Amino acid sequence: MECFATGKYTIGFGGIMAETVNQQGIRRYAIVAVVILVACIATAGVTLVVRDRNEKEMLSQLERSQAELRMLGRQIANIKDADLTSTNDFISAYAQIEPLEREYEGKLQQFSGLYERARERDSHRGWLDLEQLRGRHHPETWEKMSEIIRLVREINEVRKRQISVVHAMASLPEPSACVSGMNSSCPSRAGARAP
Repeated sequence: MECFATGKYTIGFGGIMAETVNQQGIRRYAIVAVVILVACIATAGVTLVVRDRNEKEMLSQLERSQAELRMLGRQIANIKDADLTSTNDFISAYAQIEPLEREYEGKLQQFSGLYERARERDSHRGWLDLEQLRGRHHPETWEKMSEIIRLVREINEVRKRQISVVHAMASLPEPSACVSGMNSSCPSRAGARAP
């Protein structure tokens, strides 16, 4: 068989040229396939890194918000757990609790918003997700947290009602010594009823 090389192509008889051209075409397809594969892997890697960073930031915000709620809750509990024996003690304590309650409500709204955003993000996870690969995906935790937030809101509503009751207590006139039975110079109730 005779064959002449002209640089890029081999010209010859019996299909030699077709074989060389096919090898070059296969090589080109292989290079293109490898480039596409590398691009897909790089894109997936960048996506994972960005998602992981966003997850860590969201988790950090949730933890910070939760810590602020706990701190405010402790402050409110400490005030309520003090030895409140008189009406004035209650009025004074709830005067301290009221601004903390407003701040607590704001922090609870912030936490709830962050939680809903995280829950929404978690419900739309795809197959390419580090949290699922790490085994951190627990949908039942989201349901439990929803219940906890609902209960905390109910407790918060009770505390708001307590504050309004204490406001009503503060607007009542001071009890007189005779009504409370502390003044010995007041006539006794039994004596007051007798003609």
